[in-house]
Amino acid sequence: MDVALTLDVEGDFGTASLRGLDEVLPRLLDALDARRIPATLFVVGDVARQRPAAMRDAAQRGHAVASHSMTHPALSRCSPSQQRTELADSRKAIEDATGTTCEGFRAPFFDLPHGFGPRLEEAGYRWSSSEAPFSPRAGYRHLARTGGPHRLEGSAVEEFPVPRMLGLPIPEGLSYRRLFAPLARFATRPPRVFYLHPYELLERVEGFALPRWMKPFVTFGQGAAAEATLWRSIDGWQSMGARFVTLLSQSPASSRPPVTRRGAS
Repeated sequence: MDVALTLDVEGDFGTASLRGLDEVLPRLLDALDARRIPATLFVVGDVARQRPAAMRDAAQRGHAVASHSMTHPALSRCSPSQQRTELADSRKAIEDATGTTCEGFRAPFFDLPHGFGPRLEEAGYRWSSSEAPFSPRAGYRHLARTGGPHRLEGSAVEEFPVPRMLGLPIPEGLSYRRLFAPLARFATRPPRVFYLHPYELLERVEGFALPRWMKPFVTFGQGAAAEATLWRSIDGWQSMGARFVTLLSQSPASSRPPVTRRGAS
């Protein structure tokens, strides 16, 4: 079975700090390279502008670099003009940083508004991984649609949703595997899509800008415990014969060669 390992590259715990990117991402990519595992990075445009060399390095290693919006807002709370700006500006920032085309997208907080496919298509995106069975911001909005890949309504944009863990309305990601650690040990079947944030592997929290009630849940089992959970899961899936792929290789965009942009810095 194909597994897409996805990394949301953004500020640490809702802040502007980039310790997760600076301290964790390089060794995380090194470990993936050693296992010959490509990943899909969903990067906030502001982050790509601040760390263009890191984004270019990830792309040159063979990882797919896609958009996670420009400033990481909840899109359902943005006006149509703000949504368009988030989509357009983040694409440009990532293409300028990596020197390659950006046609993939993940909505912050998995908060993909209903009927958003045409807006993504209009902005030049061809694939997405923005639906999950549950999100504190999106609630259970996509619960009925988080099966296999499908096209977003009214568009040709291919959606690769994050699946449920053990058939429950819990997204398959490191955050929830940490939170539901005893239960997660039974979830051995390789998922189609798995997600994590590099900052989950930090040993300490130096700032927290998400809602206060979320802190004990978001920070539970982080650091070394999270890293052990991650590699135990990945190595277990590899031993079962899982093939790790990027979402780019599964998307309609994969039929076209990547386009190199001049002026990448």
